[in-house]
Amino acid sequence: MEGPVKRLIVLALIAFAGWYGWKHYSALLHPQAKHEAIVRNRTGIKIVRLRLTVGGHTYVKEELPADQSAAFAFIVDTESPFGLEWEYDTNTTVGHWSGGFAAKGPIVARHIMTIDDGGGVVLESEPMGTPGASKSSDVP
Repeated sequence: MEGPVKRLIVLALIAFAGWYGWKHYSALLHPQAKHEAIVRNRTGIKIVRLRLTVGGHTYVKEELPADQSAAFAFIVDTESPFGLEWEYDTNTTVGHWSGGFAAKGPIVARHIMTIDDGGGVVLESEPMGTPGASKSSDVP
């Protein structure tokens, strides 16, 4: 009885590995680079229910204390605008912002969104994935 059970387990493991490889082929052999969105809370008040929408997906951070940041990694299929929604912990004020965009192209970026004490948002974007680009002054 031990021989057939071992064969069945080995067959099941091989079948699972084949299925996993079939379903995740492109992600395993051709991984895509991811953009990074960083949301900074500079309001002086804890933010609750922070929602970042980009590329048809919504990323959530339930609490973001004052002077803290939250990071989200994401992939987009097309050029997509950003949308932010948040609430303050101490009052019922709701903040909304939309603007900027994440490009699909081969270059990914770090997008830093800073929410200031007046409820405004400042967006800064910088390219990622170019190691040594900032060290070009070190080259003799």
